[in-house]
Amino acid sequence: MFEQYLVCKDGFRNVVEDGQIVGFEVKLRIPYYRGIALSLINSIDLEINDQSYAHEDMFFSVETGSFPYHELSTVINNRWEFGEKATLFVKKPGGLEAGTHKVHAVVNLRISYLPWPNIGDDIKQITLEEDRIIA
Repeated sequence: MFEQYLVCKDGFRNVVEDGQIVGFEVKLRIPYYRGIALSLINSIDLEINDQSYAHEDMFFSVETGSFPYHELSTVINNRWEFGEKATLFVKKPGGLEAGTHKVHAVVNLRISYLPWPNIGDDIKQITLEEDRIIA
């Protein structure tokens, strides 16, 4: 039901640090009707133009903090709230080429009272925005 809102059309851009493009980021909304602790995220898989990206190159940020992907299972005091646009940063020297890209995200959530996972799957064509420059 909420899968259609998973990949956000805004916030898709390369990230520049010290004059070099170090990667890119995409905004995601939780594909569920409630917020959850980050430790309940089973997996986040991302493909850009049918190329998948490794979890070890990902960082996940919500309003209350930013975490390497491999630490998400231990993050019990930070939540991804309903409606909040989380940022998934992917380390990729050189970033993505300007233009429109096929963005495919699959988010698998563990819900305490369900015997099966909640899986959101969304694909959108999104144009890369102006770079985000960090100091």
